[in-house]
Amino acid sequence: MRRDVVTEVIVDYGDFAENFATVLEAKDFINGNLDELDWPVAVWLEDSNGRKKWDYHLVDDGTGGVELIEGEPIKNNTYYRPIH
Repeated sequence: MRRDVVTEVIVDYGDFAENFATVLEAKDFINGNLDELDWPVAVWLEDSNGRKKWDYHLVDDGTGGVELIEGEPIKNNTYYRPIH
């Protein structure tokens, strides 16, 4: 996969945010750090200009992990991620 993709997955924990190139990377990070960080406040996809494309719904996968489910596309793309 190309690393210069035009979207990224943002995982927001409130005090800090992490960004990932793929949903799989974000999900692995969340599940690998549940003991230390608990569930994130929000997860979303944004383009290279910082416009939010959609939110992910965080769902318990039944094994103690988190599953990320895509939400509806956001029609108004004026949201810009705040700097932490």
